[in-house]
Amino acid sequence: MERCVPCGLRTVFETDYGTLVCGSCGHENFGNLLTSACSTHSYCVPLQSNATYTRLKRFKKYLNRSTMSQSQNSIPPATWDYLLAGSPYSGPDAIVRRLKKAPKHVSKKCYDSLPLLVHHLCPDVRVPRLNEREKKLAIRAFLVLDRAYMHGARFISYLYALEYILQLIGRQDILRNINKISCRKRRIAYKKRLDEIFCSFSSTLLVPA
Repeated sequence: MERCVPCGLRTVFETDYGTLVCGSCGHENFGNLLTSACSTHSYCVPLQSNATYTRLKRFKKYLNRSTMSQSQNSIPPATWDYLLAGSPYSGPDAIVRRLKKAPKHVSKKCYDSLPLLVHHLCPDVRVPRLNEREKKLAIRAFLVLDRAYMHGARFISYLYALEYILQLIGRQDILRNINKISCRKRRIAYKKRLDEIFCSFSSTLLVPA
């Protein structure tokens, strides 16, 4: 039996809902709810909440990173250290080339965080950003795309979707600093598909909700 911290007596017992209570002084320890040993109790606090995956959530991640709306901690220290050792860089292409040569201990290349990397490692490059209205327009455009793929069809590359939508809302200037797919055949196929989806929406899409 565990010892109670306030009174020092070994009169602590575990309740049915996972806390620890002292039978002498009545002190209740709720910290026990967060331990893995308590995870089977019906009233315990879950150690990890379940998050539902959606295409929109994933697109928002890429959209936010295209405009540096992220924490520097989202890039591992090993990646920062490796890139800083080769800085400064002339532009995003130089950073991508170094990342492709990274050793095995740099396991996370963070290509989707390229705008933030350019901002910190390329002193002569200004990284443009989206305003809130433009973010809303981009999300509206993605919802149009998402609805077009509701019948089990294989979804396109999120990188290309981001690239296409940024052009659709008139922010081609952001494309220079984001990672893009290079396969010519995939790009042609994706463009054809997205042109078909957005042809009837292009005239109304840019009107604010």
